[in-house]
Amino acid sequence: MKYLYTYPEKCSGCKMCAIVCALKHHNQCNPKMGAINIVRDEFERYEMQFVCLQCDDAECVKVCTKKALKKEGNVVKRDEKRCIRCRMCVIACPYAGVHSFKGKIIKCDTCDGDPLCVKFCSTGALKYEEETKEISDRRRQLSKVLLKH
Repeated sequence: MKYLYTYPEKCSGCKMCAIVCALKHHNQCNPKMGAINIVRDEFERYEMQFVCLQCDDAECVKVCTKKALKKEGNVVKRDEKRCIRCRMCVIACPYAGVHSFKGKIIKCDTCDGDPLCVKFCSTGALKYEEETKEISDRRRQLSKVLLKH
């Protein structure tokens, strides 16, 4: 199965990934509407991407009282019609992979298996790859780093 992986060490902080995501899903050129949040720490000098990790045992799915979120294959999908925008999923996600902006719940759907953000990332900081043991181990390490922020 393929997953969207982030490589923070390659991220330039340009936010092009978030902009193309927002354009595709919301017809707005606003990176805050994208499913990828780029966090910049100017003191530590890094940029880090926060995007849904499509967890196998997703906290967002567990807390959704309206069953608007469910795992389909390797993607946690959101049903717009069921969602009441209570933001419990935003609160529950320990990786900041779900967020809200202007009353909308924003979460990566991997563009149905063809993520546009990957195509527009000029530095290779985003990749859509088959999961290997090496990548799985790297993903676990990254999740530990994300939990610290």
